[in-house]
Amino acid sequence: MTATVETRLGALQGIQRTNHIEFRGIPYAKPPVDELRFQAPQPLSPWQGIKRADRFGDASIQENISLFGVGSISEDCLYLNVWTPSLNTNEKNIDETKRPVMVWIHGGGYISGSGSQLIYRGRELCENGDMVVVTINYRLGVLGFLDLTQYFSSDLPVSANNGLLDQIAALQWVKDNILAFGGDPDQVTVFGESAGGMSIAALMASPLSKGLFNRAIIQSGSGDHVLTKEEATQVTDCFLQETGVSSDDPDALFTLSTKQIIKAQKKCLSLSFDRGSQQQRVPQFGMTLVPVIDGDILPTTPIRAIENGAASEIALMAGATRDEWNLFLHTPGPEGDSLAKTHYKHLNKSDLIKICERDLPGLGEKSANLYESVILSRAESDAESNGDSSTALPTGAALDMYSAFESDRMFRIPTLRLAEAQSRHRDDVYMFEFEWDKGVFGACHAVDIPFVFGATQGGFGQILTGGSNKAAELSSTVQSCWVAFARSGNPGTDRVGQWPGYSTNNRKVMCFDVDTRIVEDPQGTTRGHWDGIL
Repeated sequence: MTATVETRLGALQGIQRTNHIEFRGIPYAKPPVDELRFQAPQPLSPWQGIKRADRFGDASIQENISLFGVGSISEDCLYLNVWTPSLNTNEKNIDETKRPVMVWIHGGGYISGSGSQLIYRGRELCENGDMVVVTINYRLGVLGFLDLTQYFSSDLPVSANNGLLDQIAALQWVKDNILAFGGDPDQVTVFGESAGGMSIAALMASPLSKGLFNRAIIQSGSGDHVLTKEEATQVTDCFLQETGVSSDDPDALFTLSTKQIIKAQKKCLSLSFDRGSQQQRVPQFGMTLVPVIDGDILPTTPIRAIENGAASEIALMAGATRDEWNLFLHTPGPEGDSLAKTHYKHLNKSDLIKICERDLPGLGEKSANLYESVILSRAESDAESNGDSSTALPTGAALDMYSAFESDRMFRIPTLRLAEAQSRHRDDVYMFEFEWDKGVFGACHAVDIPFVFGATQGGFGQILTGGSNKAAELSSTVQSCWVAFARSGNPGTDRVGQWPGYSTNNRKVMCFDVDTRIVEDPQGTTRGHWDGIL
């Protein structure tokens, strides 16, 4: 069956399901192809007749590296998807049918992913929470985050931060059109994981997104994965050198093939920069096509902007997983084996000190000793729970130490800093941590996603969570909290009880596990190690 909705630009025909209506592949800007490549997203023109919205749009061009499966890719990628319990067809009762809206921004390191991946389907949240759920695509990699303005802005209308501008254009589409889909344009929650969470931090800092959302859920994100204009210029130089494009020949940008773009993009990702402006600089590897501090779209580092009150009108939930780095250590690579079985197979503490020194110059040995104590404490706690009096480090402890160190460096501490920064301005800041470790990779990066989307019972969601009945129960709990926050700004529910706000004076965190509970400062052992660093 089909269902039709009238938007400001024209009619769309979606799919009528038993308990919801689904619209796939809705365009929210002109296709950024040909002369629009590297430009800011351009407004769509109205259309006549009824446009079909029953197939997902293509994702941005990318290598086939996503764990969740992306589908078709092309430069024509500015599409979004909507799941809604019902449409607004009766203007007399429109206030009675307005529902909170949740807009998902996918992760993938700013170089992979799409809003239509199976693990991000919005049906469960839509039906279980009586919500309107939106997922979006945006330009990735070079097309989304290469800053060409310093070389070509006098000849071409190129823009920095196209990926962020795409996200803002999608949110503007939601503001303008979601009422027809049964959503409330004044009650919009953005939520996203990894680069999606980092994007949300940037959106919170951007003056261009003011009024487009009033709540935010950041999962494994940060406010410091950005580049200065000077650093962005180095990335651009690398891209131009690799492609052979000269600043004297701007038209050559439009004759580059997808293959050439992806090849040059890989070269750009081999660069490294320092993160943050703290006393101790932190090297950042592998993420160099990220938002740029351009003074307009992104005036300053998101964490600094949030500290200074740039997002004082936005309620925030933020959190991470306990063992984020496990995903990158233990998932199979292109050759079939994981890093844990190849590069780090014989890792010992001496090796760990060298790695920590590389990632945190001057603090290698101190870092290794600290995270050795973390893993020993965890082993003792597990032994006590099992009635064992053993106090020895477990087999493979050095790998666990490395994972704990990188989990903090890349995700847990930066996420905590976001919550600290926003808590200066609001009481409704809430922190969470996923400790569920029953899947193949433990409490790893992305383990939260299947719980949020109700996708624990099949595919990669089952691999991440273990797919048990307990996992399904936890998913219902997690969804209830996400929905409650989107509906009221408070994630407390009957399932978890009261959820205290987070601040530097009250570091209470909701830990999602077999027994979900409030924990006082779960990062207390390591948090101080990163003061003045992250």
